Amino acid sequence: MKIVIKIGGQAVEEKKQRKGLARAIAELSRVGHQVVVVHGGGKLLTQTLSRLGISTEFYEGLRVTDAATCDVALMVLAGIVNKRWVAELEAGGQPALGLCGGDAGLVTARKLALRSNGHMKDLGFVGRPQKVNPAVLAMAFREGLVPVVASLALGPRGEFLNVNADDFAAALAVALKADRLVYLTDSGGVRDAGGRLLPRVSAGEIRGLIQKGVVRDGMIPKLLSCARTLRRQVGEINILSSAAPSAILRAIASRDSVGTRIVKKI
Repeated sequence: MKIVIKIGGQAVEEKKQRKGLARAIAELSRVGHQVVVVHGGGKLLTQTLSRLGISTEFYEGLRVTDAATCDVALMVLAGIVNKRWVAELEAGGQPALGLCGGDAGLVTARKLALRSNGHMKDLGFVGRPQKVNPAVLAMAFREGLVPVVASLALGPRGEFLNVNADDFAAALAVALKADRLVYLTDSGGVRDAGGRLLPRVSAGEIRGLIQKGVVRDGMIPKLLSCARTLRRQVGEINILSSAAPSAILRAIASRDSVGTRIVKKI
């Protein structure tokens, strides 16, 4: 089974969670699955920018990325965060290959601008995946490696662009025709307005859940992305707790409800 796992929330920051998830990912690889790990690292990036005296601005959930911010993102995401995950996997006996989208032409992106009050908002060096060349991932699989990929891509002029990690993971899943795309989050799944976990959601239900206010805030763009991704040869999407490493193993090994399963049809 081909599995793309996007790691978010506290798991990126906390060593204990990182270690537990690395063990679970190593186990998936040992039993024969081809696993790709995708990560961001926004909290550490913000902290590092602050220490360097560089201000942070967000617009509609996306980090406005000027040239200085982009340089620091390369240092933090493709450097510190990426190599921490490689080290955790290696410590668990699983060889890993640290990458970002710029390596071996893995992901190229177009610059992203959003409309604001009738005008286009320039987000700087922010991109959206445009093309994926998964050859380096196939090479890693042949060698028994787990690719660990930071969500940075090359733009049309060879410049690095900061890419939303959810969109980045979805692009890799589509290119690989992945059986599963797994989002690890602090929320542990999709929750309704009352905080109750929804064990299963079909792609066709997503817009209705949003229009009725059943799901809100940051889960809205994630679910819209899920709906688009499921239309493009990805088997299933799981939204799971990053604090429970066993959730990944249970979700992959069984059809039991763990977190929220996003499926094409119920």
